[in-house]
Amino acid sequence: MDELERLRGEIDLIDSQIVSLFEKRMGVVLGVAQYKKTHSTGVLQTSRESEVLNKAVDNLADKSYSDSVRQLMREIMELSKDLQRQKISSVKMLDESDSMPLDLTAKRGYYGDRGSNSQQAMIDFFGVGEGENFATFKDVFQALKEDRIKYGVLPIENSSTGAITEVYDLLRKYDFFIVGEQWQGIDHCLLGVEGASVSDIKEVYSHPQAITQCDNYLSGDKWKIVPYKSTASSAKYVAQSNDKSKAAIASKRNASLYGLSVLAENIQSQSCNYTRFIVIAKNPLRSQACDKTSIVFALDSTPGALFNALKYFAKNGINLLNIESRPVENSPERYYFYVDLEYPCNSHKLNEALEYVAEVSSFFEILGKYVKGTRV
Repeated sequence: MDELERLRGEIDLIDSQIVSLFEKRMGVVLGVAQYKKTHSTGVLQTSRESEVLNKAVDNLADKSYSDSVRQLMREIMELSKDLQRQKISSVKMLDESDSMPLDLTAKRGYYGDRGSNSQQAMIDFFGVGEGENFATFKDVFQALKEDRIKYGVLPIENSSTGAITEVYDLLRKYDFFIVGEQWQGIDHCLLGVEGASVSDIKEVYSHPQAITQCDNYLSGDKWKIVPYKSTASSAKYVAQSNDKSKAAIASKRNASLYGLSVLAENIQSQSCNYTRFIVIAKNPLRSQACDKTSIVFALDSTPGALFNALKYFAKNGINLLNIESRPVENSPERYYFYVDLEYPCNSHKLNEALEYVAEVSSFFEILGKYVKGTRV
């Protein structure tokens, strides 16, 4: 036997001892998990983990291996925590007793005037009914809170301009649930009163998001740009003004609704311009076919905190579709993170990942489990 074979033989013997001790350790971990389940104790115990790492370094004869043994013990503890989570299942994902099936005939409301993109998204999602319109995002949430409507439809993100942050903030503050989503292609037009031409226009009205989405067309200071409540409200205002010098950025549908002329079509800067609308309700959705989950959580402001929270999704093969951050009130260095995930909602792997994020977060809520919308 040459020297290399002898050394490999020693490694094989040591590895078998390591595996045997690892198996024994995991058996003890199951006992710890049972204790924590009985006494309603969380899996994550930060002080205990620090103690284990320090002891591992203390037990080293050669301290040059300190960093390596810390890394080894961290990996072992991660595996131990995974096993504990499987045993404990400590976090309730959503209270099924409060969940309700989707009622396509119930009263619903939307943001903006009649003819708004939110109304069209509502019609596309529910298939019937015009719904009740509300002037502000908050008005939709308040109507839902007061049971004047059962569902609300609002925009939450656009492919050109990104997140609509006010809607994210209201979702958390009102503690409502997302029960569906609808993607809609947005084609903006310049609308004016009958007989007007582009050369007549001096003022252009529209929602700030629509204005931003059409920034290339509007560039050059040729018109006064006036932010307004919504695209449909802008069209309604221009129609009521009957002023050839005023125009609105809105959909072609608004032209027919309010008797306006289409002065220019498809003026958005990006040809592929989509808005995602969400359907909100006071109760979570009862469905076995959901494949999208939205959550919000906050973390302590420490290096690697967000990475450590999100890595579990990658580890379980869960697709992270979107992440948005919003500041925590009165805590300038802390943020709420809103995350959309694509994975079968009732799967064991997803629940494990959500449990992990809940345990490492100072705040955690599931905003909804629902069917992922498609872009058409």
